[in-house]
Amino acid sequence: MLFSLPLQLVAVIGGVLLCGSLLSTTTVAFFYTISIVLKEILACVLPFMVFAFVFNGIVSLKKRAPLVLLIMILAIFISNIFVAFLVYGIMNAVLPLLSYSMQATHTSLQLLEPLIAFSLPRVIRSEYALLCSIVVGLLCSFVSLPAVERGVLQLKSIIEWFLNHFFIPFLPLYVAGFLLKMRHEGTFVHLMQQYGSAVIVIVVVQIAYLAWLYFLANRFSPADTVRAIINALPSYITAFSTMSSTATVPVSIECAVKNTNNRPLAQVAMPIMANVHLLGDSISTPILALVTMYFFFGTFPPCMQYLYFVLYFGVSMFAVSGVPGGGILVIIPVLISALGFTPDMISIMTTLYLLLDCFGTATNVMGDGALIIMLQRILQKSRILI
Repeated sequence: MLFSLPLQLVAVIGGVLLCGSLLSTTTVAFFYTISIVLKEILACVLPFMVFAFVFNGIVSLKKRAPLVLLIMILAIFISNIFVAFLVYGIMNAVLPLLSYSMQATHTSLQLLEPLIAFSLPRVIRSEYALLCSIVVGLLCSFVSLPAVERGVLQLKSIIEWFLNHFFIPFLPLYVAGFLLKMRHEGTFVHLMQQYGSAVIVIVVVQIAYLAWLYFLANRFSPADTVRAIINALPSYITAFSTMSSTATVPVSIECAVKNTNNRPLAQVAMPIMANVHLLGDSISTPILALVTMYFFFGTFPPCMQYLYFVLYFGVSMFAVSGVPGGGILVIIPVLISALGFTPDMISIMTTLYLLLDCFGTATNVMGDGALIIMLQRILQKSRILI
C-alpha cells in the first residue's frame, strides 16, 4: 500500500474541505450512498465480529477472564465519572465568561438523502452478541468445549478476512461519503453560528483531555505519546465521520493492537468500551447541561446536586448501545430528575447533542485507545497478564 491508513484518511479530509463544494448534489449523494451500503454490510457482520473476537479473547485469558472484565468495568466507570467531575470545575470558572446566542433562529439544514434506500436485515443486535460472547466465553474458560472453540475460531478467521480484504481497503471511501454529506448540509457552519462559544469549549476540552490521557497512559513520554496518538488516529477519523463507536470497532481494534501488541486484550476490550466507555459524552453532555441550565435558570447547580446527576449519569452510560444519539436518549430521564430540565430544555439539549455527536463519538473511541494502554499496564503490574 502506497500510503498508510492515517495518511489516506487525512487526504480524504483535505479533499473534502478543498473540493467538496465543487461537487454536484448528485455526486455527493452518490458517494454518500456508497458509504451507506458499506455501513449496512458492516452492520450485518458486526454482531458476529463482536461475538467471535470477544469470545476468543476471553477464552485466551482462561480463568483470569472474570478478573480482567471486572477491572475493565471498574476502570471504565471511574474514567466516565472522573471526567464529568473535571467538567464541573472547568465550567464553574469558564461559564460566566461566555456569551451565548441560544435564542438564535433554527435554520433548516439542506438534508441529503442517499440515491437509493438500502438496508440489510439484522440477525442479532451487537449488544446482545456482546452479552452472549461474555457468557459463553466465560463458560468455555472453565469448561472445555473444543467443538465450540473451533467453530468460533473459524468464524473469527472468516471475519478477519472480510475486514482485511474488504472493509479496511474501502475505509477511506466509507469515510468520504459521510464527510461530504456533512459538508453539503452545512452542519458545522450551522452549529458554530448558533452555539459557537459552547462548541469551542467542548471541542477544546475534549482534545486537551485526550492529549493528557495519552500522555498519562504513555508514562509522560512525549515520543511514545505522539506514536500512540498517530496509531489511534484512524479510529478517531472513522468515528467522527460515521458517528458510531460500534461501527468503528474493526478499526479501533487494529489501532489498539498497534499500541498494546496484545490482540486478545484488544479484541475483548474495544467492543466493550465502544458501548460503555463514553469519554466524549462524559465531557459534552455535562457541559451542554450546565450551559442550558445557566441560560434558562441563570444559576450553576450546587456540588451535591451535580454529584447526584453524575452518579446517575455514570450508571446510565452502561445502558448506551454505542449508536448515534444513544447517549442523549438514555440520559434524558436523569436530566429531568436530577437537574430539573423542562421539555424546552430537553429539546435544545437534544439538538445540541446530536449536532455535536461526531465530536463526542470520535472522543469516545480515541479515549478507548488510551484506556486500553492503561488497562494493560494495570493487568501486567497485577501479574494478571504477562
